[in-house]
Amino acid sequence: MSLSIIIPALNEAGHIAATLDSLQPLRRRGAEILVVDGGSSDNTVALAGAQSDRVLTTEPGRAKQMNAGAAAAS
Repeated sequence: MSLSIIIPALNEAGHIAATLDSLQPLRRRGAEILVVDGGSSDNTVALAGAQSDRVLTTEPGRAKQMNAGAAAAS
């Protein structure tokens, strides 16, 4: 069984590193972490890249972000 964690984000540069840091033990055990950015105007995408398996960008909207993450999840 595999686990994919989808994190929708929008202008979360101040919090994304801490969020992803807390998920690293799961990642080390095989969980896939996908961050789906909805058009941030800050540094969210760059900060998320090192601590996630994939960073996707979509149009704004939580449902669009979650659907894009689900489609990309392995």
